[in-house]
Amino acid sequence: MKTLQALYDLSVHMLTSLEKVPDDIEEREHVIALIQTFIEKREQLVQQIQGPYSEDEMQLGKQLVKLDEQMNHKMNDLLQQIQIDMKKIKAKKKLNRSYINPYGNIKTTDGMYLDSKQ
Repeated sequence: MKTLQALYDLSVHMLTSLEKVPDDIEEREHVIALIQTFIEKREQLVQQIQGPYSEDEMQLGKQLVKLDEQMNHKMNDLLQQIQIDMKKIKAKKKLNRSYINPYGNIKTTDGMYLDSKQ
């Protein structure tokens, strides 16, 4: 029961951290590192859980499953935010390159002679 309760407490703490993810990229990196440590601790606790389970442990397990679903949803939202940021950065890099070398991506066939008789 102690292990399940510790897992539950850690999961609640992790979920509250996921709900407070800031929009700023550098602050988000700190939260991501914190979540990564939570995941490692949760993995260790999950490996320690063994049966048989009492009624209280079964109820706590059901609550853990609900928390896990919420965490997965929040983590997917975080992943989407990160992907959007990556697309913005990639577009910004492309725009900067076009300012540095505005004629770099132009492919022309200027000056080419085509013989139509062959």
